[in-house]
Amino acid sequence: MTNEKPQTLIKEGYNKMKKLTWTLLALGAIAGCASTTANLQRETANFINAAPEDVTVSNVDRGATAVKWDAQAKGDTYKCNADDMVRRVHCIKK
Repeated sequence: MTNEKPQTLIKEGYNKMKKLTWTLLALGAIAGCASTTANLQRETANFINAAPEDVTVSNVDRGATAVKWDAQAKGDTYKCNADDMVRRVHCIKK
């Protein structure tokens, strides 16, 4: 009996774990960068036609596929939401 079979299984398992680890790290990096406060501030400003430095973001709720937040600018308060990559922003004045 040879030891090739168990070694092959161990190597295959190691390669799968390595691939899974890299995939999770990449997904974490992408998700972590998408809805930063600065991105929410900038995209809110674009939507309501204000300067990013005039927008204050609060109550950020990050979900798996969407993000919601409140924003204040020009004396008004907005309820905003977008997809997880902050591409489709929509804000409603309260």
